[in-house]
Amino acid sequence: MFAHRSSHRLPHRRLVAMAMLVLAACNPSGSTSPSASGPGGSGGAPQAPTGTLSIAFLSDVQTLDPAQGYDVVSWPAERLIFETLLGYDAEANIVPLLAASLPEVSDDGLTFTFTLREGVNFVQSDGTIVKEMTADDVVASLNRLLNPDLLPNASPVASTFFALIEGADAVAAGDATEASGIEKIDDQTVAITITEANQTFLNILAMPFGAILPADSPTNAEEVTASPIGTGPFLLESRESGQQLTFVTNPHYWNPAAQLVAQIDFRVGVDPTSALQQAETGDLDIMADNPPAGQISALLADDTLTDRVFRSSLVATQFMAMDVSGDTPLNNLLVRQAIASAIDKENITAIAHLGQPAPCILPPPMPGYDPNCDPYPYDPDHARDLLAEAGFADGFDITLYTTTNDPDPAIGAAIQQDLDAIGITVEVIPQAFDVLLGTIVIPHEAGMVYIGWFQDFPDPADFYDPILSCATNVEGNFNLAWYCNEDVDALAADARSEPDSTARIEMYRQLFNDVMEDAPWVPIYYPEQLTVVSERVRNFFHHPAWIFDFGSYDIEE
Repeated sequence: MFAHRSSHRLPHRRLVAMAMLVLAACNPSGSTSPSASGPGGSGGAPQAPTGTLSIAFLSDVQTLDPAQGYDVVSWPAERLIFETLLGYDAEANIVPLLAASLPEVSDDGLTFTFTLREGVNFVQSDGTIVKEMTADDVVASLNRLLNPDLLPNASPVASTFFALIEGADAVAAGDATEASGIEKIDDQTVAITITEANQTFLNILAMPFGAILPADSPTNAEEVTASPIGTGPFLLESRESGQQLTFVTNPHYWNPAAQLVAQIDFRVGVDPTSALQQAETGDLDIMADNPPAGQISALLADDTLTDRVFRSSLVATQFMAMDVSGDTPLNNLLVRQAIASAIDKENITAIAHLGQPAPCILPPPMPGYDPNCDPYPYDPDHARDLLAEAGFADGFDITLYTTTNDPDPAIGAAIQQDLDAIGITVEVIPQAFDVLLGTIVIPHEAGMVYIGWFQDFPDPADFYDPILSCATNVEGNFNLAWYCNEDVDALAADARSEPDSTARIEMYRQLFNDVMEDAPWVPIYYPEQLTVVSERVRNFFHHPAWIFDFGSYDIEE
């Protein structure tokens, strides 16, 4: 998922149950994340939720359509309204959600049979029950996700994560309306068959993309966003584009113990400086974006905020993608290696104030991280030699796109300065996050892009399959380097199906070393999340899969 840096991790933004992620979540007060006895909450008798929890974001929610949303603001909003067959508890263990239990898996590991939770209702925004969820809705929702005629565009994951479902390719190509591998057994039972063993499939189903909507849901994301009908703990009461989304408790939710507050307000378009001031004074409960870089040191040193500042390592990488197949000098491997050697990552990390330099793609909390991978240490002299060897001793001109969010403009300027030192003239083009996301999916529109990727689920496959694989080297996907190496793709296929977790992790280490040899990315730094909350917030923690799990936080009136 891609994340803009002031929010953490994406850009807009992934794990296997067998290789569990350990998130380095360190709260200065020493508190730990709660253990969930079930999805979204702790045990005990349900209590009527009270109070309003307020959260501020710089960026707006792009969409509430689970088939379309792929950013760190849309996902938490979607998850309040819609639910998936499977979810994560507070330790990122896979747990049943709309499924009554974990699936039965066939001996060959290809067919997953789900028994659905009974008594789950679809509820529209005014609180009216539309219908009870059945297997028909599950089948329709997964086929809708694959539909190439979705508006405004096909789902960004139809050709990647969900393409492993048997018959999904025919639906995505417009040759069928239903995938043969998505089968209703009876009203409460669904079987999903995949084409080859894949150790990440349960995690894929837990992504918001796998959310279950009513079978007759429209194909237009704008219609879904305007009137979302879900099974989740909250309903969308109102939305003012660019200002606020108000969510209120769903009176017909199947698990009322998971509803801890009566209302959740997403304030969007809030500058981080304003958000920080509001959080410090108690006018805002949760500042979802990182504070301005220049104020981070003071925040961490302020003893009066010890219990209200939460700091965690993210499973994310800030990077610069380079267009390897466009009509620019970047299609020359030596040029890309020169650029990778020319960027001072220590300096950029200092500008960000949070994180550590990134010599390779996988971040430290992710299984498969290789501490010995560092193929392009900072060496401007070597970079100039590589440029000369490539035939560009006099340099060239290129564009670099970034977001407008702090500290990205300053980081863009630092990259510009580093590359100017080896003779490459860079035009930095900052764009608002939502605009940037539209720009960078157009083939060869952006020579270089500085952005971030935050896990969709905690498995190393998520740092390759959706953003570097050959299948994603097409318009509308998020392979920002327009990269394809068929040998690496073959290794990725082997790794996805490898049942031995130790062997599988070693395969991914080799895979990412191979990618680094091709230099489609310059990993810049591994970011951290710094969240400031009000004194009212109780049981706050950074969730190891979602970062934020707003439905799990309570407030003290």
